[in-house]
Amino acid sequence: MKLRCEQNGIRLRLRRSELVQLRTEKWLQTTVHFPDGRVFVWELVLRDDLSEIDAHFADGRIRIQVPEPSAHRWMDTEAVSMERFLPLADGHALHILIEKDFPCKDRPDEDKSDFFTELADEAPMNC
Repeated sequence: MKLRCEQNGIRLRLRRSELVQLRTEKWLQTTVHFPDGRVFVWELVLRDDLSEIDAHFADGRIRIQVPEPSAHRWMDTEAVSMERFLPLADGHALHILIEKDFPCKDRPDEDKSDFFTELADEAPMNC
């Protein structure tokens, strides 16, 4: 699961195999370990008690929670993404975008078997 962060935005990109795992286990996690022993974690969790996408950050962990019915609709269709703008205290919003991952058009030698190649033409970006 890829993570991309920009000003007030979190974007997760999932491959086919990760969607299979998410459907089965209702949870995905990726970690980055640092030389000082600390770990940065981001996870995606399906919850049947939520009505909208939610996000939390604590102790070096980003947790994105998605209503399970919404996630299944997304996984079972050709829909490319799910998103939500979460209001922030300063009047701005945190943009959460969860997408099916596409192969990069500028990497012809890349193994494309775990990407959503059939949806790539609808993708707004190369990667």
